[in-house]
Amino acid sequence: MITINLLPQQTRAKASDKGWTIFFAIFGVVVVGGLLGASYWYFEAQIEELHRAVQERTQTKNLLLAQIGKANQYVDELKSIEHRIQVIKEVRLRQGLPVRFLDALVASIPPERLWFESLTLAADGQMTLSGVALDNQAFAAYVEALRQSPFIARVDTQRTSRRDVQGRGLVAFSCSVTPKDPGPQWSTPAAKDGRHG
Repeated sequence: MITINLLPQQTRAKASDKGWTIFFAIFGVVVVGGLLGASYWYFEAQIEELHRAVQERTQTKNLLLAQIGKANQYVDELKSIEHRIQVIKEVRLRQGLPVRFLDALVASIPPERLWFESLTLAADGQMTLSGVALDNQAFAAYVEALRQSPFIARVDTQRTSRRDVQGRGLVAFSCSVTPKDPGPQWSTPAAKDGRHG
């Protein structure tokens, strides 16, 4: 069978161009679809990678937060221990204060010029002294020496009177002494030994 194309030349060219147009349109759709599919797959992979990174960073952050919590706990424990050590030091320092107060009383006595008859110590630390002195000047010098001591806050004379002891006219006295804590600078060995000169 023989087919003869009786159409004019121009019409034949148009019909053959239409086939190429359809081919290129389908090819373009396939290429664009492929590109869209590839870009979708690529971005999905990127999103999944970012999700994994976020999970890893979250786990790392949680581990670091736990370690920070432990470190803060250790810091709090250290502060508590340091506070207890400081309290123990203060208690040990204060344990020796009564001895130092008494040492201040005794170290200030003018030799052969003043003698204690009684010493009482109240619960609040207040001390009351009574005794005899050779004269008023010896008693005044003793009170002044006490007032210079870093362990004595106040000395209040309650009474003085003349007293005859074995034929000698002496001065009987009674006074109250208020001790004080001189602070940590007196915790040196020299101060403990009473050499606070």
